[in-house]
Amino acid sequence: MDLIQANGQPRYGRFKEVPQSIHYGAYQYKTPYGEVLKGWRKHLKYKKFKFCSIQHEHYTIGLAIADIAWAGHSFVYVYDHLSGDVMDWNTINLFARHTVVDEQPLFNHSYFHHSPFQVDIQHANGVRYISVSKYGEIQLSARIFCAGTDPLSMCSPTGINGWTYTQKLTTLGCEGYFENKHGQTIQFNERTFASLDDTCGFLRPETAWFWLSCNFWDAKQNRVGINLASGVNESFGNENCLWFNGQMYALADVLFEQLDENQWKIRSLDEKLNLTLTTGWRRFENLNLRLVGSQFSQWQAKISGTIQQDDQDIVFSNEYGLLEQHYAKW
Repeated sequence: MDLIQANGQPRYGRFKEVPQSIHYGAYQYKTPYGEVLKGWRKHLKYKKFKFCSIQHEHYTIGLAIADIAWAGHSFVYVYDHLSGDVMDWNTINLFARHTVVDEQPLFNHSYFHHSPFQVDIQHANGVRYISVSKYGEIQLSARIFCAGTDPLSMCSPTGINGWTYTQKLTTLGCEGYFENKHGQTIQFNERTFASLDDTCGFLRPETAWFWLSCNFWDAKQNRVGINLASGVNESFGNENCLWFNGQMYALADVLFEQLDENQWKIRSLDEKLNLTLTTGWRRFENLNLRLVGSQFSQWQAKISGTIQQDDQDIVFSNEYGLLEQHYAKW
């Protein structure tokens, strides 16, 4: 199926299958006053990004490519939880030059180039291929395997005139390697997990959200992953999910509460989810250009607590995860 229907409107809800295509050009975008926007005025409203996190033992890797029409943005970081060493690179390409975010769900190729870095993301036949190079030398190479894990695939209305499509996967197997801060080559192994987040749509011109992602092996060697969000994709269901050995379970609405500078609490409306977070290193950006702007925080977090699922409790024992708070005016 195509996400956009023949009447120019998207399909809404959670989907059992990932859409085969997203033809945003077929979507009829109107202002709140009923004016149909076309061409560049419509293009400036369309946002899309891809994010990937890789958890390898005590290293957390995060990378993203975003096309927000007036600019392209990419970042890559490698964080060592034991030493606190960080490698962090990010930059902006004005008017999204040298930036391609291919939002098609099944087969796509995205890239970002700003000397000396190149980020390349491809997806075909259920495998995500990622490479990061510096001066032509590969710094990270990953093959991420999506088979055997249920995808979260949903589209919800956004504001009065938009929509947001998101596709997320976690607890994915990963092969490849990366270079750490000391120039050592670190191989991914059978314990390495990856998470993927592909999002696109006509988001609110001023928006904000909280987000948490975590995947780990529990004490009984089960694959456990979660995706929690507040402030986005809540107008027709939510994107809150638990993955247990590749099977996805829907979770209730959640509330993110900051208790103090480094302590957070997340609880669900049905009281089945209760998590506490201790945050550490933060990837932070603050941009205020009046008409457009962004404040982005992504913390390395350690997560403890429980999620009640059916007749068992899923236990989190100081697990590595990512906590994000994002405000954007675009």
